Amino acid sequence: MRGRGTILGGIGLWFAFCPQAYASAWNPDPWHGEIISGYVYASADTAKDDFGQTVSLDIYNKKIVQTYGNMGLTPRLALIGTFDWQDTQIVGPGLNTRFSKPSSISAGLQYQISRREGHATALALSYVDGIDLPDALLTLESRKPTIELRGLWGESRTIWGRNVFAELQGAGRVTPGGEFASSHAQFTLGFEPLPRIMLLAKTHYTDIEPGVFERLDIARQSRWGIESSVVYRLRKRDYLELGYTTTLEGRSAVLERGWKIGLWRKF
Repeated sequence: MRGRGTILGGIGLWFAFCPQAYASAWNPDPWHGEIISGYVYASADTAKDDFGQTVSLDIYNKKIVQTYGNMGLTPRLALIGTFDWQDTQIVGPGLNTRFSKPSSISAGLQYQISRREGHATALALSYVDGIDLPDALLTLESRKPTIELRGLWGESRTIWGRNVFAELQGAGRVTPGGEFASSHAQFTLGFEPLPRIMLLAKTHYTDIEPGVFERLDIARQSRWGIESSVVYRLRKRDYLELGYTTTLEGRSAVLERGWKIGLWRKF
C-alpha cells in the first residue's frame, strides 16, 4: 500500500514524545530502523496532590530532550531503546526545586507476533531505569529499575483515497524482585489528508503504585492526558512533527500543557 511507509513513520514519530511508549506495532525490516529526536517544553499553574485535590504552583517549567532508536535484527525481532534528559524548575507549596539530569533510560527487544497488509501486533520487553528525581510530581517514570512488558496492536486502512490508522498499546512494569510498579495505556488515531501531511491525536493514561523513594513515602500517581500533532514529510526518510500536549487530570501529578517538536530519520 502506497501510504504504509508514511503511516509507519508518523506512528514512530508520534510515540517519541510519550516517555512511557515509543515503538509502534510495526517492526522495522532487518538492519533497517529509525532515530527519533524531540524537544518538549511544558508549563503549568496547577497540580494534583496525593488526594487528587488541586494546588497552585508559583513556577513550573519543564524542558525534555528525548531520543528513541530501533533497528530490525530479524524479520520478527527488533532492538529498541530510549534516553530522556529533563530540565525542570518547580516552586509551590512546600516545593522549591531546580534540576537538570537524565530522567529515563530504556533498552529492550520487540517481537513481531503478526504482520500483514494494514495490520500488525507485537510484544516488547524492556529494561527501564527511571533515574532518581527530587520530587514525585516531576516524573511519572518509576523511581527504581523496572522490567516492562508491552503489547501493541495496529491497523491501517485507505478510506476514500486517504490513509487512516489506529493503534492501541498497554504495558505493565515490575521491579526485578517481582513487585508490580506501574501500568500504562494509550490509544492513537492518525489521518493523512494530504500525501505529505499527517494529523495525529492520542489519549494516554499512566498509573504508578505507591512506594518509597529516597526514604520518603510516595503516594500513588496517575495521569490522563491528550495530545495532538501535525507531521510533515520533508523527504523520503525525514519527518518533522509539531504538536501540543496537555494533562487533563491526575493524582500527585502536574497538570502540564506544552509544545513539542521532533525530527525522525529512517535508515
